[in-house]
Amino acid sequence: MSDASLNEARVEDRALIAAVMHRYCNMAREKADFDGMAVLYTDDATIRFPDGVTVGPRDMAGVVKGQEPTFIRHNATTLDITFDGDEADVLTMYIAITDEAAPDHWGCWRDRFVKQRDGRWLIRDRSIVVEGAAPGGWLARQYGPAN
Repeated sequence: MSDASLNEARVEDRALIAAVMHRYCNMAREKADFDGMAVLYTDDATIRFPDGVTVGPRDMAGVVKGQEPTFIRHNATTLDITFDGDEADVLTMYIAITDEAAPDHWGCWRDRFVKQRDGRWLIRDRSIVVEGAAPGGWLARQYGPAN
């Protein structure tokens, strides 16, 4: 790997980005806090869902098809952060567990973060990638089999 940003410690920046991801995981649960999640994104952010639907951060709730599981937890397992000045590409692996399957679905979030003038890091671009899903789980029931 030849990523020069790995030679930069940027400990505070890495911690701030990780905090955003962990906050997102905490809010992406049953009765999700979509308003709370929206503040983790820039106002002009783009979010791409696995089915090709693209929305802004204030429109996420409209994409969820309803009949959410009684219990769901997203667990971020690995973050890979590549810095490019005041922007960063972040690949986060996740596993989602529901009351219908454990694991229910898994994949990664491909994010472009931008550092704000006040020092916060926010997501400007997100692609949600589902790499697999349990056949009897919530995601498969709501959205069909994973790619």
